[in-house]
Amino acid sequence: MAQSETGHVWDMIKDNHAALLITHADVGMDARPMATTVRREEGAIYILANKQEDSDRQIQFDRDVVLSFQNGASFTVVYGRAEVSDDRQKIADLWNAFDKAWWDGPDDPRIRLITVRPDRAEYWESPGKLISYADMLLSAATGKHPTAGEHGQVRL
Repeated sequence: MAQSETGHVWDMIKDNHAALLITHADVGMDARPMATTVRREEGAIYILANKQEDSDRQIQFDRDVVLSFQNGASFTVVYGRAEVSDDRQKIADLWNAFDKAWWDGPDDPRIRLITVRPDRAEYWESPGKLISYADMLLSAATGKHPTAGEHGQVRL
């Protein structure tokens, strides 16, 4: 895929500070909203999580994960491999004021670092609700498929 397409996907998710993290559970899939830090230059998406909770245990069992981002009427789904660690230096680097709501500080032993290395992504980019609704109404009236928005798949 073109570098510009890859860059576009990273740009779509860079300012999102939350995503649904989807992991493999004992039976089926498990999803939960998580705070994220996207760092394209490191080729990673970082999540601070609680040690020994579902996401931590599930990733240790199966490293394949999905992150689902939403920005207005646009969506990006990132597929990748995750690893969990106790990298205190990286946790301190990622630490922000909002993390204080969950933990005492970056040295809190309950924190686990989840690092997701994206492999591929799929996106659906909409020009906005109003235009999308108008396009759907027009399509319903004319019998043609909606045309508003962009859809693509990218290897990251």
